[in-house]
Amino acid sequence: MSLLPMANTVSDEKYVKEAKRTIAEKQLVGAANNTKWNELISEIRELSNPPCYRTKVVNGYISGWDREWYYHLPLPLLCVEWIDIDLSEKVLSLIKRIGFEFEVTESFVRVWGYFPKCYKEFGAKYT
Repeated sequence: MSLLPMANTVSDEKYVKEAKRTIAEKQLVGAANNTKWNELISEIRELSNPPCYRTKVVNGYISGWDREWYYHLPLPLLCVEWIDIDLSEKVLSLIKRIGFEFEVTESFVRVWGYFPKCYKEFGAKYT
């Protein structure tokens, strides 16, 4: 078993409680789960040059782009409404194989953690 932080890593139970309250208030429905998130994280951590990503959490915060896949992720991933990942064939293949709900732009792939899909900052077509 890995000692690295994974999808369900919790450092603050208050944060989890608040995320669950927000999820219920927004009537969000899960599109991903810890098994899928853990597989994605584990495989991306194995890449020699991990892609950049940004996240939107259920409270509305959108992170800046980051390349660090160990300690900068918004854990637990229960709170992730979506994650954008730099587009590459390797990333797209991985996301398809895991079975995530996703959409692709010219430069990144958006993986949804929840429905309904949120297109904030997805591109001019959706704003």
